[in-house]
Amino acid sequence: MELKVKKINKKLKEYTQIKDLLHRAFPKNERFPMWLLSLLATSKSIDFQAYYDENEFCGFTYTVQNNNMVFVLYLAVSDEIRSKGYGSAILKYLKERFVEKPISLNVEALEADAENYPQRLKRVEFYRKNGYESTNHILVERDNKYLILSTSKNFIPDDYKSVLRKMSYGFYTPKIEAL
Repeated sequence: MELKVKKINKKLKEYTQIKDLLHRAFPKNERFPMWLLSLLATSKSIDFQAYYDENEFCGFTYTVQNNNMVFVLYLAVSDEIRSKGYGSAILKYLKERFVEKPISLNVEALEADAENYPQRLKRVEFYRKNGYESTNHILVERDNKYLILSTSKNFIPDDYKSVLRKMSYGFYTPKIEAL
């Protein structure tokens, strides 16, 4: 599978499709408005990218980087083609593109009493299969906890905090706790 990558902007034919996928793939409390994502993506440190297999839209990522780390805010694969290797192909592309930097991302914490616990386990296993390991840290946001995964065994919380602050232009200071 050879993925093609395009920068996402309002002129992209699939812009509305991407916006709809964002709404289906992420709960409201985890979604930023499309206009804000697009505006922030004008920064050199932020990539908002669509992925294609031939001419078929497959999914998108939203990544932020600083000198020491890449953070994946969003990774979504089109509903019609999930479980066909596209998520793994996108993760492979990111690892090849950012070979010199560790990549981190968040998933819902593995709370056994969560309504979607089986889905959370499946998601963590998917990322493990693709080279992401638990950092033994969680991000705490109001009533939500997110397990922080990384491609590096040497996770540095200050680098993670820095990349999230960069994404928010300094307006957001993440609260991280060790497990």
